[in-house]
Amino acid sequence: MATIASPIEKDQAPSATRKRSSFEEADIKAGRLMMLPALIIPIFLALVFFYGFYLTLRNRRLNRGDLGFVGLDNYVKLVQDDKFWHSLSLTLKFTLVDVALELVLATLLALALSQPLRGVRIYRALLIIPLMTPPVVGALVWKVLYRSGNGGFFNWILWTLGFPMQGFIGDPDQAIQSLIVIDVWLFLPFVAIILLAGLQTLPQEQIDAAQLDGASNWRLFWQIKLPYLIPFYIVAMFFRVIDSLNVFDTIYGTTKGGPGDATRVLAINGYETAFPFYNISYGGATFVALWLLCTVAGSLLYVWVKRSQQD
Repeated sequence: MATIASPIEKDQAPSATRKRSSFEEADIKAGRLMMLPALIIPIFLALVFFYGFYLTLRNRRLNRGDLGFVGLDNYVKLVQDDKFWHSLSLTLKFTLVDVALELVLATLLALALSQPLRGVRIYRALLIIPLMTPPVVGALVWKVLYRSGNGGFFNWILWTLGFPMQGFIGDPDQAIQSLIVIDVWLFLPFVAIILLAGLQTLPQEQIDAAQLDGASNWRLFWQIKLPYLIPFYIVAMFFRVIDSLNVFDTIYGTTKGGPGDATRVLAINGYETAFPFYNISYGGATFVALWLLCTVAGSLLYVWVKRSQQD
């Protein structure tokens, strides 16, 4: 039996097959054009990376030109280089201590700023001041504060209080610790803001119920707040671990890897080898090793994220 389309179906039929207007076509084309940078930039970065890797397979000197293909000789030399292992150990030490201090201090700072204190909004606004400071500028300011003798602010305070003055970045035994303090000051607000955002999303009902049951602040944090903050910790760690492994500007603006090799991390080692010593192929091999280190660290954090989501 034949069916007769109702007037409503007749009105809807043309709309289902309606052609796009010229304005809609223009919007689609504009959207596709705006997507081009997202496609071009990764391709460009990949080409730069592969060209850099290609240079590590050759003996390219900035002062003598290309001396030919050497294969993996630069990597073999890198593994046998004591300076490379020294730089690697300094990089890992810097990263572990730097990120650990930032997580602990950012937790305390975020907990304090999450309280209904008077003027807490002003404190939150002041928190971003170090983030607005370029790392090189912050490093130069701290270099003045660390200056040896009475000309340095910290040494002037120590001298005024009757304590012996310190070498800080001029002392090989204190240089890396002094640089960690600079990096913590620069990026502590970044971690604190991430954790503060996590504290704002906590279920207030569970917190109120725990407080009614007489839970202490420590137990409240350990059993309720901390589990909810784990994803935020992972995000903060992902950014800060990768950034700390690649630290360059803070160190170059203060010690340039000195005194001696006391602060010669991988990025400084690769730069010094590639440019002041003109061995761009061997310096590039150092940066490839640094890339592998960052890739491994990022992959481990990614696996941690996936497991935390499954749990």
